[in-house]
Amino acid sequence: MGQLERKKGRRARRGSVEHSVLETLATIGDMLTIVLVRRSAALVMRRATQETTSKPEQRVRETISRLKRKGFIEFQKIGGKSYPRLTRRGRERMQHLKIGALRIERPRVWDDRWRIVIFDIRENQSGVRTKVRRLLQQLGFLQLQKSVWVHPYDCEEIITLIKTDLRIGRNILYIIADVIEYDKPLRQHFGLATR
Repeated sequence: MGQLERKKGRRARRGSVEHSVLETLATIGDMLTIVLVRRSAALVMRRATQETTSKPEQRVRETISRLKRKGFIEFQKIGGKSYPRLTRRGRERMQHLKIGALRIERPRVWDDRWRIVIFDIRENQSGVRTKVRRLLQQLGFLQLQKSVWVHPYDCEEIITLIKTDLRIGRNILYIIADVIEYDKPLRQHFGLATR
């Protein structure tokens, strides 16, 4: 295995431990009692141990230190001890991680409706436009035209989450259509019965 492959593997493991710590702190939420704080610390350790096999305690300490430097967590003193908790920036980061993990559920039976997403994002927001395209591709959408994407299954909640997270509200429209002209290639692409 070459150096780049090893480096990529370390980054992936580091990212999964970091994700576990953030996710655990997000799940716990604001800590109200010492009991909850101690349980959250144990939960962080347990989840991090599942993500890495070498020196999990050290990995958690390094990860928490890195997350603090990035401004994703802060420490709260309870009973003379300091415990990590998510900052506002950390909660926003967690939201971004959740969006990256989204998947559209495939129902047992297709309802014969197409979900079309169209967007018009200004030129000065090209980074947001690129991110929307990337997310739609990851979700399995097929591009019909430049800013027109199609999917056969219900994904309204996911599109709403993307709109909220990227703060682009009305710049993305979600359309449900009964018919798309010349849909045979679309049906073939998504593995649906052709007419």
